[in-house]
Amino acid sequence: MQRSGSSAAGLPRARSSAAVPRASGLRRRAPGPRRWWRRIAYSGTAGELMPSPAGRRLGILSSPRQTCAIILWIAHHEAGLTARGIGFDARLIGALGIGRYISGLLPKLALILGERLTVVANRQDAAIVRSLIGGSPQLMTVNAQPYRLAEQSVLPLSLLRAELGLIHFPHYNLPLVKPGHFVVTVHDLFPFQFPQIHSGPLPRTVNQMLMRNAVSRADRIITPSKATALAVKQSFPKSAERVLSIPEAADDRFNAVRNPEGEAAWQTRLTIRPPYVFYLGQWKAYKNLPLLLDAFRIVRLTHPTTQLVLAGDDPRHPEVRQRAAELPQGSVVLPGRLPESAVPDLYRGAAVVVLPSRAEGFGLPVIEAMACGVPVVCSDLPVLREIADEVAFFCDPGDPAAFAQAITQILEAGSGDRRRLGIERAKRFTWERAAQQTVEAYEMALGVRLVGPPLEEHPGRRQDQDLQVER
Repeated sequence: MQRSGSSAAGLPRARSSAAVPRASGLRRRAPGPRRWWRRIAYSGTAGELMPSPAGRRLGILSSPRQTCAIILWIAHHEAGLTARGIGFDARLIGALGIGRYISGLLPKLALILGERLTVVANRQDAAIVRSLIGGSPQLMTVNAQPYRLAEQSVLPLSLLRAELGLIHFPHYNLPLVKPGHFVVTVHDLFPFQFPQIHSGPLPRTVNQMLMRNAVSRADRIITPSKATALAVKQSFPKSAERVLSIPEAADDRFNAVRNPEGEAAWQTRLTIRPPYVFYLGQWKAYKNLPLLLDAFRIVRLTHPTTQLVLAGDDPRHPEVRQRAAELPQGSVVLPGRLPESAVPDLYRGAAVVVLPSRAEGFGLPVIEAMACGVPVVCSDLPVLREIADEVAFFCDPGDPAAFAQAITQILEAGSGDRRRLGIERAKRFTWERAAQQTVEAYEMALGVRLVGPPLEEHPGRRQDQDLQVER
């Protein structure tokens, strides 16, 4: 039962304008544009300070204390709605792992958010990013290369001028002074787990500092797997409540429909001959490529015509090329960094895809290979069990003989059932679902809904129900 003198929201009813005394202690303002909260709360001149119809619906009285409390609540609660939109940092579109994350997620976010989405890109990537997002979202170009001084000077000023309600950084390299709400994706904790991946003490320290800053300040922290989420919570317990897991996916290009002409064309161009074992990824130490080369040496004892294709490159790790050169000429193909158009056909043409990593944040090549109907041999890691349990062949990342045995088994006996299971398993992971969950993370960060019917310019009785003021 509603108490007399109270509104439906539990706030005191505004008295009629005739009964409201002039607020004391408030200074007159010179004529000029009135602030947005005064337009909502009051009508008349600055000296009259009488509640407007919208102000009465919100329960605003002439009491300065109560009025200020309500105005502060409105400013906080409506922060995401009064801003111009949601930002997404796409400056790393060209990076190997994170670039795949951006190119998979961004088009689906654009479909959900439309013109409310503003994408930040470096000028040289503008055409690529525009092709991903279509014509509806806004594209803001900057000259702020990742891990450069402009990232800490030019970028925050550009974001401030854009007046975004929230921005999503798909990696931890974000401005140290970024104002407002933001969400960050933490793909792994390798700067701490494998500090040697950085070229010296200074890059190592800078990357660790940037990650600490991102995790400690973010409104929400997205991880691609439950295993990575658990690692972040354990390493940063104060941020644990803001961590959530949103799995990645293979995009629509990765499917089991064979393209014999395309496969043959790429194989000819890159001097690849079937059957071949395929690896796609970085060459950093935790990727464990020397072990893969040792395993392949064992495989060749019984399958001398099989090739190993190691896609990627990294001049900081010459040991990979040195170990490959020890094998018979032509048995190991090093095509360098592949064009995106080549990757699906090279997956589908492979006899087996191998991921021998000592650690992974998610393992996107495993999903992509399964979607293409290709058998997978990978390290026995919790994160890879999440996505490929009972589908992939799992091996100890310290045992090259185990990898060789699994690869040989596939070459000799095939794995029709696992191919079918892999295709079905990959269908559980979609970028559409990832984008929807990401938007929900934005909504949690802002405390407002982003997808749904538009709100009225001035809240009426339907919004009165949601207004609560702590006393």
